Amino acid sequence: MNRGLSVLPDIRAAIFDMDGLLFDTESIARWAWKQALASHGYMMSDDFYKEFVGRDLFWREKILKQRYGNNFPFDAITTQRIEIGDRRELQEGLPLKTGVLDLLYQLNHLGIVVALATGTSRSRTIRRLTNAGILHYFTTIVTSEDVAEGKPAPDIYLEASRRINVAPVQCVVFEDSCVGIEAAFSAGMYPIMVPDIEQPSPEIRCLAFQVLDSLEQASDLLKQRLGVRS
Repeated sequence: MNRGLSVLPDIRAAIFDMDGLLFDTESIARWAWKQALASHGYMMSDDFYKEFVGRDLFWREKILKQRYGNNFPFDAITTQRIEIGDRRELQEGLPLKTGVLDLLYQLNHLGIVVALATGTSRSRTIRRLTNAGILHYFTTIVTSEDVAEGKPAPDIYLEASRRINVAPVQCVVFEDSCVGIEAAFSAGMYPIMVPDIEQPSPEIRCLAFQVLDSLEQASDLLKQRLGVRS
């Protein structure tokens, strides 16, 4: 990371992405997109789906129409994708990623403010956090509905910083996507990447303070290296 620090200075807030980081959602989302697209005669490869990771609906509509033409029925397919994805999610449950509960508990114990910044709609976000029993950890929730531009623009992270009244330089961000790391870095925060289905490029590794295998490692990192208030 360009700031050249091995220990983070006086971190007062932790901001989390949600899908692919807190919850194992991407496999269901990818399956639902493929199902919805196939029902309308379109195909989606795994590589093409990676272009969706961390992006909001405006971006997804843009790249789908670039690929399939301006007549692509984005609204209809998106609605169908949400319906079938939510149905499977509610039937099978949505597992938390390894280390989530311990890390949230640890941050709370240390007095670190915790916020969420996600491209998922507010209603679906609240439902997921509530069902998992972790909603109470988050001081504020910012979604793509609350900002002008989605990731990789820094808007969503800057809005979270504004709401919790903590300067960006005092915020650490946990992300699974490359565009999320770009957004957090552009916001002047300290991004930690925990890759899900998308691996960081060398350029993204340079922007990230750390790249970890799981949030379980993030908890260990917090104990050992972050300059948090005890």
